Amino acid sequence: MKKWGLVLEGGGARGAYQVGAYFALMEMEFNFSKIVGTSIGAFNGAMFAQGDAYECFKAWKNLDFSSFVNELKTVEEDQDILAKIIEKLRRHDIKIPELTRSPYPLFRLVDQFIDEDKLRNSDIDFGICTVNVSDLKVEKLFKEDIEKGLIKDYIIASCYIPFFKLKSLHGKIFLDGGFASPAPIEMIEDDMDIVLVRLSDRNIKNEERAKYIVKPNKRLGSTLGFDTDRADELIKNGYFDAFRAVKGLKGEEYYILPIKEEESLKYIYKILKEKVYEIDNKVIRKIFEEYVPKIAAELEMPENFKYDELLYKLLEREAEKNKIDRYKIYTVEGLMREIENGF
Repeated sequence: MKKWGLVLEGGGARGAYQVGAYFALMEMEFNFSKIVGTSIGAFNGAMFAQGDAYECFKAWKNLDFSSFVNELKTVEEDQDILAKIIEKLRRHDIKIPELTRSPYPLFRLVDQFIDEDKLRNSDIDFGICTVNVSDLKVEKLFKEDIEKGLIKDYIIASCYIPFFKLKSLHGKIFLDGGFASPAPIEMIEDDMDIVLVRLSDRNIKNEERAKYIVKPNKRLGSTLGFDTDRADELIKNGYFDAFRAVKGLKGEEYYILPIKEEESLKYIYKILKEKVYEIDNKVIRKIFEEYVPKIAAELEMPENFKYDELLYKLLEREAEKNKIDRYKIYTVEGLMREIENGF
């Protein structure tokens, strides 16, 4: 049996995306023997590893993270401070500004949802990354490396974004592991296959090691935008993007099962024939020699485009015009029917 490792990138409120991705991966019968994460990826990963994926889902859907929200409403004002802290860390200067935002919402969140006994007793190994400011080192720890009774502290340490007032954990100061390794792929052995769930477009070291990379096609928004509607949207995006990554689905906004390039020609003809007003015996040649290149240019496709790629673009354009639900996996034939019914 294949050994699979799951890597969860940090990203604050974007973390709801990972919940949707995890449920899709479970549906596709992935069996993870190791889960590692940074920041919100550590929190989500702990819940997955302890067998509480559904509780994690409910937390995001019901926004039990709401205790966070009041503390973070004006956090955008702290972006300059955050930039200074990052620069100081890079210079190994540990004289970090004293910030004032209470860390207790984070403490309450971890205390409410993380169960150390369940996590330690799980067959799934679990690991986190954090920055130990006191000792000026990066700590990448698995559950067996963490002293009994301190797992919650270390998950907090991995999530400790630097606008919180500094508070020592068992005598040391820690900061968010994202400063060192936003997605700690290096914690997974070389003999394991890796699924990486991304939350951003930043460069990730060793990303090429991942067999599957679940990632959004566009930015997921602010790391601090905790909102129930947004969380629901992110969960759906993560769910369907996981199928896109593993099953090779096509489309940017929609999720379309791929077909062979030669098969795509009949569908392109069907879509475009209604747009060619001069119907004669050479209509097919007219479509593919005159109209198709114009459409491809309109859609900003490269000169050496493939017909199946053009088909997916056309389908998405028509589906969007007709407000077809994008949260569904479509066959080309099925999406064509939905579009036709929309007219």
